[in-house]
Amino acid sequence: MATYYRKLRKGIRFYYKFDFNSKTYYSKCIYHSKREAQQAEREKYNYLDEEKRFGKQDKPLLLCSVIDDRLKYLSVKYSDKHKQDSEYHLNRFADFIGNQEIREITRKEIEDFLLDYSEKLKRNEVDNYQVNSALKNIKSLFNYIIDSYDLVIRNPARKIKPYSVKKMLKYIPPDSEINKVREYFNPRQKLLFDFVLASGCRINEALNLSFEDINESYLILYTRKSKNSDRVPRKVEIPDCIKGLTGKGRVFPEWNDTPKFLDKTLRENKMKVWGWHSLRHRYASLLSKKNIPLFEIMIKLGHSQLKTTQLYLQMLS
Repeated sequence: MATYYRKLRKGIRFYYKFDFNSKTYYSKCIYHSKREAQQAEREKYNYLDEEKRFGKQDKPLLLCSVIDDRLKYLSVKYSDKHKQDSEYHLNRFADFIGNQEIREITRKEIEDFLLDYSEKLKRNEVDNYQVNSALKNIKSLFNYIIDSYDLVIRNPARKIKPYSVKKMLKYIPPDSEINKVREYFNPRQKLLFDFVLASGCRINEALNLSFEDINESYLILYTRKSKNSDRVPRKVEIPDCIKGLTGKGRVFPEWNDTPKFLDKTLRENKMKVWGWHSLRHRYASLLSKKNIPLFEIMIKLGHSQLKTTQLYLQMLS
């Protein structure tokens, strides 16, 4: 049986693809080894063969088992945080309604779960962001199962609307906090901090910056909107803090993932905690304060929609 492989950031992953009864079937998730892909392909082929010879027989699909399938898929396709959030909400949902057959779960049961979840959060004075996250994960679970198992059912959560939440403005650190926290950094940490502050780039764009991307008058930043999407380039003026730097490879090779020193420094010195993205909001707000046109701000930030840029434009107090 033919199997194929892809080179991902996590390493080589295998998947299957075959034709049966004038229809093409392929694996919904990517496997760690060729043997796993072949075994999954064999099971799928046997299932289709039995279905063709003896007619379709619906096997029971219990909620906990399909949640496990969904989490395996997420562990390969998405980030660990995405998988952990989904696992938390889906397991909470399963604990509430029990390990039911997936086809028997109703919209009313999902709504009861969300209402109960919302009331518990309200007692702790927490807004409904987590409830909406749970709803999103439940919808995704049913869409995945319906597609994977070719179920002839509708998603029971499809028409459930998100709960209302209070709009929270992104915190923008003032100059006093910027200068204070900067004093605790070592020279390399200061360089990264100053670069993000001056360019308004995303932290992953800064970490992926290489010396080959720096020209005489501008530099090129690359962003990836999702884990499996292509990198999108954009030109940015060279901030003063990195002018004259030379070398090979990445400009900031010390960090492969989001640096923790900013959060750690703020907590250790009992300051208000904010993240790297707050510097990006600050950059957008300063541009707006200078009356720079919205479209130009959108280009500088690397947004594809003006609506996204408008969310960033909070004026500094």
